[in-house]
Amino acid sequence: MNNTGIVFDVQRFSVNDGEGIRTTIFLKGCSLRCKWCHNPESISPKIQLNHNPKKCVLCGKCIKHVNGDGIEIVDGKLKIDFCKHEQNFQLIDVCPYKAYSKYGKEYTVDEIVDIVLKDKDYYDNSNGGVTFSGGEAINQIDFVRQLGLKLKNLGIHICLDVSGYDPANNIEKTLDFVDEYLLDYKLTNKSDYKTYIGKEFDVYKVLDLLKNNNKSVILRCPIIPSVNDTEEHFKAICDISNKYSNIIRYVDILPYHNMVKAYKFRYINDHRKFRVPSEKDKNKWKEILRQNAINKGVMENEDI
Repeated sequence: MNNTGIVFDVQRFSVNDGEGIRTTIFLKGCSLRCKWCHNPESISPKIQLNHNPKKCVLCGKCIKHVNGDGIEIVDGKLKIDFCKHEQNFQLIDVCPYKAYSKYGKEYTVDEIVDIVLKDKDYYDNSNGGVTFSGGEAINQIDFVRQLGLKLKNLGIHICLDVSGYDPANNIEKTLDFVDEYLLDYKLTNKSDYKTYIGKEFDVYKVLDLLKNNNKSVILRCPIIPSVNDTEEHFKAICDISNKYSNIIRYVDILPYHNMVKAYKFRYINDHRKFRVPSEKDKNKWKEILRQNAINKGVMENEDI
């Protein structure tokens, strides 16, 4: 069992990842390649070097440090070959302006528990808890399982954010400590999976597993204009909501937004192609859901 995990963010006082006030643990590593990904720095399972051009003054000290090998100034901007320097963490100390940092940090189970317990009173008073997200948290299943069992024994409610892609059947290994699952439903048209996500999988397999084990689910549906904002997709959302009694309280609609820091675009190139939906678009989506007799509430969430 692995007692350490690679985490790229710990977000305290989160209100978008399950009920109540929560601490969301974002773990590195994802097998999908969603073209609208808002956490592209989570895709690699490794700790990675990051460069923030807003802090860079082109002083050239990093260029001098590597003797110009893989770092240069081109058209007034610093150009970095991350194939060469993705793990060159010495650059963090070389830069006097703190333009370099790391994506990811290794934590022990006990280190995360100590962070989580700082806010236990808030969880207790708001029916909140801890959410494992990513990336795809189950890609670090040993760490998540150890941490989850320890938190469960401390009386903390646990949510797990899953994409539905689970070839190793790791979700089964979480059934004894996860209270609620945030399950992404991204696409209905199967031919679009390869195009927009890079994998083919059956989300119904996970839905059936969770229903058969009486596990609560919140269905989370990222809606991307001109990709899945179709009547077919919204009808499928309604059908799933109506079929699975363990989908509780509401369906979570996540309209696409483009609030991704520009320097993350090196990880994913298609983000600029998508249109941010208008209020008219979002009202139309909700009307389609109502027309198809969705039997749950609908919540609009900014967290995609």
